[in-house]
Parts: sequence; C-alpha cells; structure tokens
Amino acid sequence: MKLQNLINGKIGVGIGLLLSRLMPPLLAYPLTNRIADLVSLQKKSGIVNAIRANQYILSGGSLTGLELEKRTQSTLRNTGRNIYDFYHNLKDHQKVMDLVDFDPSFMDWLECNRQKKQPLLFVAPHLSNFDLMMRAIILKGGQFHVLSYPQPNEGYLWQNQLRELPGLKITPMSIQALRQASETLRANGAVITGVDRPLPNPEAKYRPRFFGRPASLPVFHIRLALKHDLPIIVLTGFRKPDGRSLIVASDPIPMQRYPDLQEETIRNAESVLAVITTFICQAPEQWAMFYPVWPEALAAVAAA
Repeated sequence: MKLQNLINGKIGVGIGLLLSRLMPPLLAYPLTNRIADLVSLQKKSGIVNAIRANQYILSGGSLTGLELEKRTQSTLRNTGRNIYDFYHNLKDHQKVMDLVDFDPSFMDWLECNRQKKQPLLFVAPHLSNFDLMMRAIILKGGQFHVLSYPQPNEGYLWQNQLRELPGLKITPMSIQALRQASETLRANGAVITGVDRPLPNPEAKYRPRFFGRPASLPVFHIRLALKHDLPIIVLTGFRKPDGRSLIVASDPIPMQRYPDLQEETIRNAESVLAVITTFICQAPEQWAMFYPVWPEALAAVAAA
C-alpha cells in the first residue's frame, strides 16, 4: 500500500485519531516528530518526493541536498503536530480556542460573516493547522460553506465528518456543490475552498502561474467570484513559536474583466495565487502540500 493511501485512508485516520485522543502532548509531540523523521527517510515515497519538489520550487531552486532534506523533515514534523492538535482537542472546544488567535485583519470579516452583511468568498492554501483554525472560527460564531476536494475516498469522508460542526457545511466539489455555493452567496453567506492542491490532469486547460511556473490548479473559484461580482479574500494562518495558531486574512482581491475567457480566468487566478505566495513564503515549512504542484520538478530534486 502506498504511504499516501495509508495516511489518507480509513486505517491512517483511525490510527491517528486513536493515538491522538489517548496520548498527552508531552508524549505525543516527540512521537509525531519521530514518525515524521522516519517518513522523511523514505526516499521512494510519493509524499516525500512531492514535498521535496514543492519546496525546491518555493526556494527558487536554492534548496538542494541536505537543506532540502531538512525542509522536508520540518514540513512533516509540522504536519504531524497539526494532526495531533486537531484530533486531540476535537471535543475540547475551550482548548481549541486557547490554541488559536485572531489577527485584526480577519476580525472585521468574521463580524461581517456572523451578521451576514454581505456575501464572502474565501480561498485558503494548505498552510499551518487550517482544520484547527477553521474549528475556532466556527466556535467563535462564524458560518462557512466549505467546497472540499472532489470524489473523496473513505478516509477523506471520515475526516470531513470529524470536521463538521453546526455552522460548518462541507460538500465535495461538483456541479451540484457549486450550485449550492451560489445559493449560499445569494443568502449573504460565506464560501471557502482550497486552491493549491493540483488537479489530477497535468494538461488542464487553465494553468495559472504559481511561484513563477504554470500549474494545474483549480480555477472554479474565479468563475464563482465573477458570476457573483465578488472579490476574493485569502484566509490562512501560521503556527507561532509558542505553538498557538494565528488566523490572518488578506485584503479583498478584486476580479478584473477581460474579453477573452481564458485570459480572464488565468489572470485573476494568478492575482489570487500571488497573494497566497506571499503567505506561504512567510512559513514555507508549514505548507502541507503532499502532491507535486509542479510534476516536472520531481526529476530535478531526484538529482539534487
């Protein structure tokens, strides 16, 4: 069984959930670090190679050899801790709130969301402990419709069930889900989706530039924003040195109109990705992207 399938399947989710609930942080943090270190040594693993390729591009090709190995190890360690913190505190709502801070850049949007003053369209990179931060947002009174990855396996479906709370609606991406998202926006609700996981088709029609290179990334959020004449807001966060997570938001990114549909889609997608790039660069080791965004970089890091 591939490591990726094991981790994201029901077995991996079940083991992670069980261990996280049983173990205190004093024991769990060293254990997650040890597991991450062992995984980072699996040079033939798809996860390890994807992280290496992605981090290589993030660094502009400056990370090679031992530096790239250390960055991969740090990324896996961060992810292990994120998973533990989320699962361990799943039912302890007060502890979730104790672990999360809200930057002023997001508080106005949260208040707007709570009072449903206007429709809000957010996008998010896989940065830091987003599951924990989204849980804190909902516990603080936010209401979100999440468009998740399409056609999830049993492990992902289970994870989505664990994430759900009153006020948080999660629907895997589909034509029907997009219609529901439009209904949410018409009711002055908030929609959020991830935009940095690559599509399975590397020859997708739309390939916006991300970190200076074309990438097969989702663009449906651009069409949704243009349809409803909305700006897009990047919602993300970082784990601070004290272990707490900080939720931050970008300024609204206005959508621009162009006569050509492809140019309109790609240019607007690139304006959003440019903002996401600035956030990822602030904490590249916290970017938990385990799929190769730029598959052509896999060969480069194999020789690095």
